Amino acid sequence: MAKEKDTDYFDMKRYKIKHEEITSIENCKKAILKASKRKQHRRDVKRVLTDVDKYAEDLSKFIKEVLDGTKELEQGNVDTVIEGVSRKLRTLCKPRYYPEQCTHWAIMLQIAPLLEKSFYKYSCASIKGRGTHYAKYSVQHFLKDTKNTKYCLQVDIKGFYKHINKETLISMLHNKFKDKRIVDLLSKVIYAYKGDGLPLGYYTSAHLANFYLTGYDRYVKETLKVKYMARYMDDVVMYGGNKRLLHKVKTLSEEYLKPLSLFYKPNWQVYRMPYDNKKGKITNQRFTDFVGYKFYRYKIIVRKSIFLRMLRLYRKLVNGKYTSKRAHAFYSYNGYIQHTNSVGVTNKYIDGKINLNKLKEIIRNESRNKNPINCTA
Repeated sequence: MAKEKDTDYFDMKRYKIKHEEITSIENCKKAILKASKRKQHRRDVKRVLTDVDKYAEDLSKFIKEVLDGTKELEQGNVDTVIEGVSRKLRTLCKPRYYPEQCTHWAIMLQIAPLLEKSFYKYSCASIKGRGTHYAKYSVQHFLKDTKNTKYCLQVDIKGFYKHINKETLISMLHNKFKDKRIVDLLSKVIYAYKGDGLPLGYYTSAHLANFYLTGYDRYVKETLKVKYMARYMDDVVMYGGNKRLLHKVKTLSEEYLKPLSLFYKPNWQVYRMPYDNKKGKITNQRFTDFVGYKFYRYKIIVRKSIFLRMLRLYRKLVNGKYTSKRAHAFYSYNGYIQHTNSVGVTNKYIDGKINLNKLKEIIRNESRNKNPINCTA
């Protein structure tokens, strides 16, 4: 990680970016290519990629007509899927590749870098360079300060995307961008989804959701004076040296969220992190469960649910049941494990047991079959 500054930086500027930058032919062409990533095998995407210049002109015209109100963005197909071992129900909204997804990309190519400038530096998820590994390194960095990380407050915002207030979000965007036409275009994207809040599945949703919580991040850091905080979308960990103060932070930060129509899940907790006992030995009774890892004071291991999923997959692979889906999944699990102190897991279930080169070959061949055309922007 880069060397840390003494203070956290929140960019509260208003930007003069013009809507013409979104509707420019060059920006639309780039949006079409970016939105096609990992979709080049689809028939509708192939059709657009055969004449990118023509479709870029049409996309520019379409976005202008959306702004003028002569055309509307369609919502897309809404599906309910079950995810993970916890069997969570997720509602996904899948807009058409062209013109809806391309429109979302055209907008975000211009405004995402500006929104990111206002994000808290330990706000993670759906931001380039700030994925799970960045969050992991952040918490590791925090825990080196044993004096100010004696206790941890862990909270989760309930139904975050679903409970985002659209009118409040649009009001916040008006305070960020001087060109009303940009906010009008974002409003049309936001209201294209007929359900509550922001939809999972829109490319615009993650950045807008992070932007929605910039005031919350600033309040916790600058007003409540929490020294260490990391947020992975709606999952938040805060560290401090005083248990009573963290309870107060929980109460006040939850009050701040109420006007935003957000609230914490009832499973929040304040607990003591591992500490030096009287014999000078580090105790490891408690850990922070965050972004798929268990964080002790001086070690990190994989979350149990992730390990069990990996173990089930391992048993299929050692029996020679190699498929593309399993190859992708196991390679992902292996990446997780390599960033932990789980040496025993690597020795027992990976080294000499699984042919990683064979998994690489399967993934490489699938990529070639799906993406025969190189469409990098």
